Amino acid sequence: MSGLNPSVEARDPIPVLGIAATPLVGESDAVLDELVFDAVSNALREAGIRKHELGLSVTASLDIYDGRSISSGLTNAASGGYLAQSYRIEGDAGQAIIAAAQTIAAGDADLALAVGVYNPEVSGPARRQFLQQISNLGFEPHFDRPVGLTAETMFGMHAGYVVDSGILSEEQLAEISAASITRGAGRGRAVRTSPLSAADVLSSAPVNGVLRELMLPAECTGAIAVVLGSLARARRARHPRAVLTGWGQATGDTTADGQWLEDPAAAARRAGQEAYRRAGLTDPVEQIQAVELTSATPALLAPTLGALGLSKADVEVSPSGGVASAYPGVANGALRLLEAVSWLEANGGRAVSHSTDLLTGPVAETATVLVLEEV
Repeated sequence: MSGLNPSVEARDPIPVLGIAATPLVGESDAVLDELVFDAVSNALREAGIRKHELGLSVTASLDIYDGRSISSGLTNAASGGYLAQSYRIEGDAGQAIIAAAQTIAAGDADLALAVGVYNPEVSGPARRQFLQQISNLGFEPHFDRPVGLTAETMFGMHAGYVVDSGILSEEQLAEISAASITRGAGRGRAVRTSPLSAADVLSSAPVNGVLRELMLPAECTGAIAVVLGSLARARRARHPRAVLTGWGQATGDTTADGQWLEDPAAAARRAGQEAYRRAGLTDPVEQIQAVELTSATPALLAPTLGALGLSKADVEVSPSGGVASAYPGVANGALRLLEAVSWLEANGGRAVSHSTDLLTGPVAETATVLVLEEV
């Protein structure tokens, strides 16, 4: 274990000095900068640092969700970026966390912050239609868009392929989802708060093919901020919560390749290999005790575990319930990190956080993998 006195195995150990999340709810009345300010100010307070000490602030958000152009102009001051080094990533917060960690590892900052915020402008019953329309716009414009491809369509086609191939039955898909939701029920950050049975999942509204509503991520809104620091700065911090020892990032292929159907976790595999190498892990099965996954459907659980080399490991899988319990859009990467850190604080050892952007489902997804150790 690295703690704040790392072994030689980890290349660039980066302590996590503070993490804070706003309440995760189906719909928030707060505007974007209020959400960001709430999460960032609490994360900085937990870390015991002032805004002006930050060397970099990275925000994860998308203009098209936020309903305005250059929406980061609204959130920049709230994220600590006013008159300072800052930029926005239009993708999952896992990418923002890696960007902040890389800046510290390069020696360009002693303290960096990553924040993800998600509160789509369209609310109520129209939101799902709005999100799927945005998803369609993310696909190739000449061949994919005209036939109405969306993230839900691709997830449904993959799940149907898994069932038709005899790998899993619809009942088994429902059992996996019910187990995840039940595991997360009652936890403070879950938005699906009641234990469910497989029958409950199968009786939920059909979405696409074999997929039911309760087989998809539990959409919610909110903001989550993560403060990272150098080892030298961490020794003066109030209470470092964990140490980020490895990270990796990779992007999947396009629709025509077919990889999304036959090897949907290929990006996770490449990101995991890079994260393990950076963390100095040689045997993930023996060295990892828990993993927080972004498994968007139950059909993707086994492929993602296999891609991360954890299929046969004695590892706790998404102890929080994963995205079946709470999925705050582009802030998801920060939530998965928060849940992994919470598990480490209770159990010790080493955990992995895995996240993907779900804009176009398993097609051309960007996967991030973070390796974390107890302090």
